[in-house]
Amino acid sequence: MKHKSRLLAPSIIPISLWDPTRDVLKLPALISDTYINLVDTMGLRELGTTRDPKSGPVGGISKESTEQHFAQAFDGSAARALLALLDPKLEAGSTSNTFIRCTAGNRISLTDAPCGAGAASFTFLSALAELRAEKILPRLPLDVHLIGAELSIHARELAANILAQINPSLIEQGIFVSSEFVSWDVTNQNSNTDLVTKCIQTSTKSDYKLLVVANFSGFLERESKRKDAKKQLDELFRYASGERSFALWIEPHMNSATSGGGLLSWIHRQFTTIWKGFGTTEVNGEDENSYISESRFLLPLQPSQTARVGLAVVPIILDRKS
Repeated sequence: MKHKSRLLAPSIIPISLWDPTRDVLKLPALISDTYINLVDTMGLRELGTTRDPKSGPVGGISKESTEQHFAQAFDGSAARALLALLDPKLEAGSTSNTFIRCTAGNRISLTDAPCGAGAASFTFLSALAELRAEKILPRLPLDVHLIGAELSIHARELAANILAQINPSLIEQGIFVSSEFVSWDVTNQNSNTDLVTKCIQTSTKSDYKLLVVANFSGFLERESKRKDAKKQLDELFRYASGERSFALWIEPHMNSATSGGGLLSWIHRQFTTIWKGFGTTEVNGEDENSYISESRFLLPLQPSQTARVGLAVVPIILDRKS
């Protein structure tokens, strides 16, 4: 996307979020400080500073796996969401514009599935608050109805805790969040129907609908659950589509997501065949299945150090065809 078409031009991104001289992202202080506080409160600092960058945790439903994933991967997932939103190198297509248009004001139904501990949606909202505080974006009243869908009860509890901590600062910037964190098993038809029903109920009075799917390739690809999840994803996208409805599918830049047989290639094919009545994907060229970007970000627990974050993202316009 050309610079002049961007609602958030790279030149106006505040230094509090992006250092152009070093090509380094900085997580919004609101989410970074909350992450640090919870890591220390939960006694996870040693775990958080002894991660293996070549083999990060996938997560799971147990308390132990949830805590490991939070300590070692939450900041990276947050940095990936921030890279998608800021897109300082103009490499992510309409991703930035999609989010900013959906959150300019009025009401939005935001579904984060799977939400984990909320890294994607909370980073989006915290960055939005930062951009409003810096007077980059106008502080118009925004009502957000957030549905966080996640199988692990421990991750859902952690997400609710994080939101409780960041909510006062969001309110200061005119962002009013009501939330539901619900159990969701993408391989189970009844569980998925329950989620779809909630999405329909909360979106009836919304001006925009935004579905965020982030960091799902570990479960769908590495754990070989794509086939079991397909019918439920059919249903989710069918009912998420409609007027002023959008989706962002965000993954790490890894072969399991971006290769010819990877998850995002499959997603793109679905929208050219079975899901073409639900909407269209935006991709980066005829032979590409996603937009790719890469940066480094400051580690919240070790602020003198940086780590790499890779992004693969597919913006989706869910303009249901009649």
